[in-house]
Amino acid sequence: VCSDSKLLGTAGITIGEGTVVHPACQINAKVGPIIIGAFNILEEQVEIVNNVEEPLLIGDHNTFEVGTKVLGGGAKIGNANVFECKSQIGSGAVVGDGCTLGVGAKVPDGETLPDECAMVGPPGLRHFDKGSKEAHIAVVLKHVEVLRDTLPRCHHLRKSKP
Repeated sequence: VCSDSKLLGTAGITIGEGTVVHPACQINAKVGPIIIGAFNILEEQVEIVNNVEEPLLIGDHNTFEVGTKVLGGGAKIGNANVFECKSQIGSGAVVGDGCTLGVGAKVPDGETLPDECAMVGPPGLRHFDKGSKEAHIAVVLKHVEVLRDTLPRCHHLRKSKP
């Protein structure tokens, strides 16, 4: 977790093993907790906010590209998803496993995106991409390995709390 990222709120933030939080990310547990799984990548200007008491849950092996927003609360995000630049997940939305949200795509409040579904930006066209979960996991693990070597050379990192 880069020291230039903002971890805010009083409800508690849990970040799993191997997860990379770039500078200029904002994670705000305003009302309810935010639980982020292992080996996720949160790039610059990602904003994750929970403003309801229900936990906001993020699984493992997800990539949140620059400017992605998870707004509101009660959202549940599965494993091995890719959220491309400026995509958005609404309050109470559920994203399955192995999904891809294209640039600027939005999952509306309370909507469910099934496993291995690809959604492309406005107007939210969808199709299914079988086998994408395994491919996403392989890419994320390789990317985390590279970031583990390069980020400490360019940024100060926060010490983890046991």
